Amino acid sequence: MGFFDSIFGKKKEEKKPEEKRICPVCGNSFTGRGMNVHDGIICMDCWELVMDDFEMGRMDEDKEFYIAPIKAAVLAKKGEIASDKAAKAEKPKACPICGGKMPKLLTVEVKDGYICDECFHTFNELEENGETDKVLEDTTLKELSALIALADKQKAANEKRKEQDTCPVCGANVSEKSTGSLWGDIKRSVKDEIPKFVLLKDNQKICEECAEKVRLLYPVQYSRKYAGDGEYEDVYNDTLNTITLAEYKQALADVKTKRKELEEQYGSCEAVLSVSSTHENKRNGKTEYQIRGRILYGKASKGDMIQVAQNGSSNLMRIKWLQQPNGEAADSVGEGYYAIVTVAENTSCIHPGDTLIIV
Repeated sequence: MGFFDSIFGKKKEEKKPEEKRICPVCGNSFTGRGMNVHDGIICMDCWELVMDDFEMGRMDEDKEFYIAPIKAAVLAKKGEIASDKAAKAEKPKACPICGGKMPKLLTVEVKDGYICDECFHTFNELEENGETDKVLEDTTLKELSALIALADKQKAANEKRKEQDTCPVCGANVSEKSTGSLWGDIKRSVKDEIPKFVLLKDNQKICEECAEKVRLLYPVQYSRKYAGDGEYEDVYNDTLNTITLAEYKQALADVKTKRKELEEQYGSCEAVLSVSSTHENKRNGKTEYQIRGRILYGKASKGDMIQVAQNGSSNLMRIKWLQQPNGEAADSVGEGYYAIVTVAENTSCIHPGDTLIIV
């Protein structure tokens, strides 16, 4: 032992060089750990090429964890990589997905080629919407083409659905479906914003606001049907269901002429009511009188006055309550709809078929 060895301790043993092995798959020499298979040890470079196939279950570890099938898989993988490199050797002049002119700068690399920036954004939207979990770099042109075709098909279907769920007159939402958001549905429900519409003869859906514009010509007819056991049920018949969208658009023009005629006939007033029946009613010990009928023109509101001509004089009755035919209270009822008008005055002077002016 030398002097310094006696002071600092025994000299460290020199590290032996790692043993070199020949990979039975690729034939290259390697050092280090390697990967043990059933009948030998392969290099880590070869193992990394097939590792994903084993982890994803595409290769059976019990039956294929041998040198021969691994060698075949490695050769196939290397051939695929070489093919991808060859495909990428020259950028195409046209995008292989959409056929559009390939820009010089905004090209995006995929597994076996290049695509234009527009197709990349289409793929990106699919991924953001959770419709694919593929990584662009691992996606082939064939796979990408199928995904984008699916996206285009869905987009066309959505546009068609959007068109069907939009009033063809004003563009308002007439969808019966969910908003697609829980909070959106709750908010819409709280505000009573669930879309309402009228179905025309040709299955076109127009919003209620547009329907109101032609109620003067196409009212909602009301009647009561005997349901048995002394019970009756309300029956509503919307005459708008009998016309097409083209006929509706014609009605928009015709209603102006009709309204002008009624203005000349009845003069300035809030509404005109056609009486179908009168009825005496008791409420809290007091007698009230109900007038049932259809609003021919204008809009009747709670608090309006009814002008009744009797014995050469004109009497006024204030609308105390206003209801829909089913008894539901309403602040106002527009033309083309039936209403129940409650007044405090005796209505013995009013008969079915009378026309009352509301001022």
